[in-house]
Amino acid sequence: MVKNTLRKKLLRDMSRAAMQFLSIIVLCALGTFAFAALDGTARMTRVTQDTYFEENNLADFWISLPSADRASLDKVAAIPGIRQVRARASTDLETTLEGDVSVSVTAYDGPMDINIPLLREGELLDVNDRRGCLVDERFAQAHALTPGSRLGVKLGGEEYTFVVRGVVVSPEYIVVSDGVVADPNAYGYILINACALPALPLTQIVATMEDGGDSDALRDAIETALPDALVVDRGSHMSTARANNNAQMFENMTLLFPVLAYAVAALIVMTTLSRMIDNQRMQMGTLKALGFSARQIRNHYLSYAVVPSLIGAVLGTVVGHTTLPFVLWDGLIGQNEMPYQLVPPISGPAWVMTGLSVLLSMGILLYTYRSAARETTAALLRPKPPKDGKRILLERIGFIWSRLSFNAKMVVRNLMRNKLRTFMSFIGILCCTMLIITSLGLQDSVTALSVNHYTKTLHYDARANLTGDVGTAESYERRLDAKAVECIMESSVSIRADAGTRTVMLTVLEDDQTMQNLGKDETFVRLETGTAAVTYKLTKTLNLHLGDTIRLYLPGDDEPATFTIGQIVHNNVSQGVYINRTTWESLRKGDFTPTAIQLVAPSQACIAELESMDEVDDIEYPAEQIEEMTRMLETLSLVFTILTGIALSLAFVICYNMGLMNFVERVREYATLKVLGYHQKEIRKLILHENSIIALLGVLGGIYPGILLVDVILHSCEPETGYYVGAPAVVSIVIACVVTYCFSALIARLLTRKVRTIDMVEALKSVE
Repeated sequence: MVKNTLRKKLLRDMSRAAMQFLSIIVLCALGTFAFAALDGTARMTRVTQDTYFEENNLADFWISLPSADRASLDKVAAIPGIRQVRARASTDLETTLEGDVSVSVTAYDGPMDINIPLLREGELLDVNDRRGCLVDERFAQAHALTPGSRLGVKLGGEEYTFVVRGVVVSPEYIVVSDGVVADPNAYGYILINACALPALPLTQIVATMEDGGDSDALRDAIETALPDALVVDRGSHMSTARANNNAQMFENMTLLFPVLAYAVAALIVMTTLSRMIDNQRMQMGTLKALGFSARQIRNHYLSYAVVPSLIGAVLGTVVGHTTLPFVLWDGLIGQNEMPYQLVPPISGPAWVMTGLSVLLSMGILLYTYRSAARETTAALLRPKPPKDGKRILLERIGFIWSRLSFNAKMVVRNLMRNKLRTFMSFIGILCCTMLIITSLGLQDSVTALSVNHYTKTLHYDARANLTGDVGTAESYERRLDAKAVECIMESSVSIRADAGTRTVMLTVLEDDQTMQNLGKDETFVRLETGTAAVTYKLTKTLNLHLGDTIRLYLPGDDEPATFTIGQIVHNNVSQGVYINRTTWESLRKGDFTPTAIQLVAPSQACIAELESMDEVDDIEYPAEQIEEMTRMLETLSLVFTILTGIALSLAFVICYNMGLMNFVERVREYATLKVLGYHQKEIRKLILHENSIIALLGVLGGIYPGILLVDVILHSCEPETGYYVGAPAVVSIVIACVVTYCFSALIARLLTRKVRTIDMVEALKSVE
């Protein structure tokens, strides 16, 4: 009988305060949804990737050296902790397909037992097959290649034709690209046996390490055993590093934006539950007077927290885990060459966040309930007396206070009388503004990154990449018809410092170069002669400072080039070391051999001449690269759009909930104003003025935290080769402020309509 009575009361209370209970459900759902969705995406990506890499024996090290002979193989295999080694050749070659189509050719000396290809169609290669090849699945689809098709490549002026034995995917080719974005119509990869191309020298060793091995220690050991080798681990290998960055990005975002959204939701749930219990004071007294025990009353009100928070938290977790990860996979992760998709169960941390939502709600309610439960039954049956009036600070400033109208004084006093209510409303609107600025600013910043790099850091209109036998820089500068011509020399090097080793790009620029702005905020700096300029992010990674000494090992050279760091330069897209031509020539490591030509305003004849040169591999145009980068980043916009949706949903629910609770709390005051002769329009105007002040302060207060949070999230998600700076656009900040303010104003206007529905007798009655 008692349980039925309390159950009916609970249902009746939930019906009467449906919007408050619904807001708790929605807030708990949004908080857990954001966490479960991004956590599920991160785990789906990580589990799929790790399983794929393990089952297909992905290499831990790629070792490039002048000759991968038996002696070199034995040295690597003899290192404790190295499990398996295999020699091979790897290079890019043009194909005989129509158009400008090239492939990465990897030739194995022996079985393909490291980076084992996963067969999708046809059959794998026999180790003695001299005519067969395995073709990248997406490349094969783009060019209608099937088992039995023929594919030709060009090497040293000769054509070699292979028969496609199988269509495969490979764990070391998660991302297949020779530029900014993958384009299977122009670039792919094939796998062959080394005996099929004897003219291609073996210059690479791939190696795996024992389970639990120390990658850094083994890398140091390999570099010691082969000082002329360039060693790349999984963290530096372009394809695997990019795949790992995707998983790392979602893992980091799971720790930031969702947790922050969850904290904001929990804050508002706390306020909602506290006020709901305060409004139940008289009913608590009634239950006590009717003989209900303290335990029965406490458990009854505990249901106010458990029921909505449990429904919302579980709903958010389940929906978040079963929807968003699949959307993000199709829009972002699935664009990489992943052969399958593994779906892990809902993780422990996600269930912990779910349970935390319920426990937090219960804790808040019990804390509020206990303060009321200490009062006597008689005290609970009386309305809670208002706080004693006190003079506020503004009243003490007479020349200002005296100039305020009566209504203005009333608004100011109301704001200051209940500081907690005002503060919570302020915090709610501040957090809404902050989250919307963050979600919009993330997309602005990523877009600005590509645009700034190709328009402000790089100051050329075309770049011709060179390969093979190239001429001198002076010959190109003299022959080519362009407003300005500059040559650069780039080479992958191993930089070694006390804090670690990294494989980076060494870039040698002309002494008087003008086409790369390497200063902070894309400003121009001239490279100093005799010292090295190291990018800012690389100095942070290796704990380097001005004046420190670094050693650079060039491929095929066992004698390092030693430099003092004389400058710290900035490049947000790639990290490495820069020196000028004079400094390079002073090392006596070889001539300044251009690897690329940078041109400003080249003529059509100049472009045609470049295209006709045998040594020109391809020509890049920054204007086109911006478009390619933008297309690649459009996939990330899906993530940011979802974050924006979560932020907007939180903003609406928070503004509505806070506005509704403020109105319910002040019904007695509004009824009193009616008795004193105030018209409904006047009361509505007072409510709107009060709301406008809080909304304006909250919006202004959320701008700086929002901008700061953009920077924090970007830095947490950036790869080791990138340095991402938060750059939310002014338009986005304005939009976030306007949206939040309009939400608050719209909800305030909706709530002011309730003034006419106030029951004067109910609102003003008391026990006395």
